[in-house]
Amino acid sequence: MTQKAERVYELMSEETVHGVAELAKECFTTPWSEDIYQRELTNPRAITYICRENNRVIAFINCGFVMDELSINTLVVSPDYRHQGIARRLWTMTMDMVKDICTVCYLEVRESNVPARTLYESLGFVQNGYRPRYYQKPEEAAVLMARDL
Repeated sequence: MTQKAERVYELMSEETVHGVAELAKECFTTPWSEDIYQRELTNPRAITYICRENNRVIAFINCGFVMDELSINTLVVSPDYRHQGIARRLWTMTMDMVKDICTVCYLEVRESNVPARTLYESLGFVQNGYRPRYYQKPEEAAVLMARDL
């Protein structure tokens, strides 16, 4: 009988920052460096929740906030773990943390990233702008989205 892997949801730590950077490299054409994620650990205006399974980071959300505005910088789930509710749970954990601080959330998403846009719409985000040629590798527009919290 095989043992079911345990999923752990927690804030990013010194022990998991490397795994976060590795997942970003796996999933993005222009990922943040490990040094940037390391700096996020001490940024009082940053939140990074992760999901790990068997000590491997399989998903994370990184957000920043200024005043009452939250921005999702990154929300990523490893391809093998998508469509299992992980992104939604990371979002909910983040909302629980900022519910008394933030009143609105913003994000940008690649125009072609229909699965992400569909997820954000299901979370209550609506398109509120468009930036042509925002992304590189490949060059692509960004769809801007927002939702009240």
